[in-house]
Amino acid sequence: MSNSDHQTIKVLGPASLSNLGPGFDTLGLCLKGVGDTIEARFSSTPGISITSSAKIPTKPEENTAGCASHLVMTKAGDKRGIHLKIKKGIPIGSGIGGSAASASAGAWATNLLLGKPFKKEELTYAVLEAERLASGGVLHGDNALPSLFGGLILTSPVNPLDYRRVNLSEDLHIAIVLPKQSILTADARTILPSAINRTDAIHNASDLVFMLHALVTGNYEAVAPYMMRDRIVEPARASLVPHYQDIREAGLEAGACAVALTGSGPAMFGISKDFKSTSKILDAMVAAAGEGAKGIITMADMDGVKEIESL
Repeated sequence: MSNSDHQTIKVLGPASLSNLGPGFDTLGLCLKGVGDTIEARFSSTPGISITSSAKIPTKPEENTAGCASHLVMTKAGDKRGIHLKIKKGIPIGSGIGGSAASASAGAWATNLLLGKPFKKEELTYAVLEAERLASGGVLHGDNALPSLFGGLILTSPVNPLDYRRVNLSEDLHIAIVLPKQSILTADARTILPSAINRTDAIHNASDLVFMLHALVTGNYEAVAPYMMRDRIVEPARASLVPHYQDIREAGLEAGACAVALTGSGPAMFGISKDFKSTSKILDAMVAAAGEGAKGIITMADMDGVKEIESL
């Protein structure tokens, strides 16, 4: 075996916000300093093996990191075994893209072990297919692509391989409250309306465009009306979060530019243009979320999945 065969690669797959109000399955934002960590090394055992202290599936075909790793190995035509040690920094079922973070980390760590034969753009299929495991078989990129590439990502729900990175002109500070309960993405999809009326569809499409304009121009004070009046997805999922309305009101009263549910929930986030306001917003939202709630202060991450240490 070569020296590279004994190397261990350590990678951080970042968490992400998704939907951001009217952008269901379309819009996602990568988060700085919050994510799942994977240590990857070659193994004498064929295939992909997984260990983790978290209560997650360790069969590679049932684990997003394992699935992504397998697809990268297949793409490379490499039949060596790989072992993944997964540390879940994102609570399971929290709504901030834990399955996507593991998928991006698994794909990138494997790519680095192989000597980086692929660019990130060439790993999109592997990450999206792996994320499908956590979403009830639905292919969507609003968490997976931000975690892979970083930044604010606009992706097509019809074809997630069609995506665009949207540049933010100003720093975006984010307060995230994590209520005690968990909600799995596949379960949260079952309560969504099977049909919507034309007025609601037009309303959401318009709000998505105006919200993107406010985010791109750095006019965060103008985000609230567009981010906070989704008529389709967030109203259905709000019923899963016991203190949903209290958290929204608390965040706004503390100075948030906008407050919304992320993904399937139960996590909710408030946005601000400065760090001082973010701390105050977080305290208010956590207090409103009930016993056992936790909070995170973070920012938009422009880098996406990254190597953090080589051992």
